[in-house]
Amino acid sequence: MPTELPERHCPICEKSVGDRAENRHFPFCSSRCKQEDLGHWLGGSYAMPGRPASPDEIAQELVRDHGSD
Repeated sequence: MPTELPERHCPICEKSVGDRAENRHFPFCSSRCKQEDLGHWLGGSYAMPGRPASPDEIAQELVRDHGSD
């Protein structure tokens, strides 16, 4: 007997979201909510709080991560 999965809800509007196989916008309920979420990412709404990195810190990270390429 298959176990029933819990009902999923759209992270933007909280409407019920269908199964991944049945919903091309999964995990969102619609294209509109999918686009709104993208706007949050691009606008920096999902950024982690903290002080901005200085240009020197960024350069050091780039050298550390990609210096041997």
